[in-house]
Amino acid sequence: MKNVRYIAENITISNNTRETGLNNNDLIIGASGAGKTGGYVIPNIQNITGSMVVSDTKGRLCKMFKAELEAKGYDVYVIDFVDPLNSCGYNPFDGIRRYPDGKFREQDILTLANTLMPCLDRIEPFWEQAAASYIAFLISYCLEALVPEEHNMVGLCKLHQTFIKPGGELSFMEWVERNPDTFAAKKYHKIESITKADRTWSCILEFANRAFEPFEFKEVHHIFKSENYFDICSLGKKKTVLFLNISDTDRTFDRLANVFHTQALQLLCALADSNADGCLKVPVRIILDDFASSAIIPDFDKTISIIRSREISVSIILQSLTQLETLYAPPVATTIINNCDHILYLGCQDIHTASYIGQRLGKLPESVLAMPRNLAVLITGGKMGKVVKKIVPYSTVK
Repeated sequence: MKNVRYIAENITISNNTRETGLNNNDLIIGASGAGKTGGYVIPNIQNITGSMVVSDTKGRLCKMFKAELEAKGYDVYVIDFVDPLNSCGYNPFDGIRRYPDGKFREQDILTLANTLMPCLDRIEPFWEQAAASYIAFLISYCLEALVPEEHNMVGLCKLHQTFIKPGGELSFMEWVERNPDTFAAKKYHKIESITKADRTWSCILEFANRAFEPFEFKEVHHIFKSENYFDICSLGKKKTVLFLNISDTDRTFDRLANVFHTQALQLLCALADSNADGCLKVPVRIILDDFASSAIIPDFDKTISIIRSREISVSIILQSLTQLETLYAPPVATTIINNCDHILYLGCQDIHTASYIGQRLGKLPESVLAMPRNLAVLITGGKMGKVVKKIVPYSTVK
């Protein structure tokens, strides 16, 4: 099978970045029904060449392609936040690595805390940042004070419920006093004074409660306590497809999905760096469907700029550029766009998006908005955009 991906009718793009001089990141823009799934995601699952993580918001892609992928020699897994009892396991704590001396990597703890409690308020970030510091304390305490069987989201939620009970803080304080050199002790002393200010602490706990809420549903405990955990690094070692089943009507678990995406990017980069040639044995593409409707991925603008050499790529799928700029600050959104060397515009009614596409195409926004529905605009890094024919949704492309 050719090492290419399918972008438009009779148009493929080589996945060999050394050959093209471009990265393999794709930005797919289109309103609902424009053909994002049927005309982009499905053709590239059908013609897969490496490993893949697919956001399967309706849960049907796995049903459509599981048998076909397995016949091609792929291991196929599903992390299912819609039907957790039929899901393989996922433990976010597995993404926290250890130093050679056995201590847990502090930056990984902070990354998990910041993903659970992202800072979205650019005007008054104190509350979210304070809640993230509290969560970082709980994560480090969970790892350093509890037995390994409790190193999961269920154990973390139990700690939170214990801490916020009247007098619940005392047992934590006693452990911190006995273990002053731990990361948990360091993080506790950063929040200690805040816990004494009742009104301030109550507000911070409101944010923390919001972060923990998705993990307190009993049905998802099966995912976090399963004996069959999905190994993220397997994506870069052997041909693997993971379908991430998330509801497109209930956004409760969006934050958890982004914990996974954050850790996947982090761990796959580390795996690539551990290889002699600095890249993955099996290239990995992460398809981020409905990207701008989800919670924020910390430092995504920085991560997307360094994954090319490691044989990692992303497909960002959204309905408009306005969506992206609403979730991320405009400068961050611009950096993300600039790190996608292939942009496929499938049509929408957003004037800001039409203006951007028009500039890259050399046409007025009005003509972009009035483009026939069977046409798209393909923009490749270093070139003017061109009008192309869409792949007919759900057609078989070989």
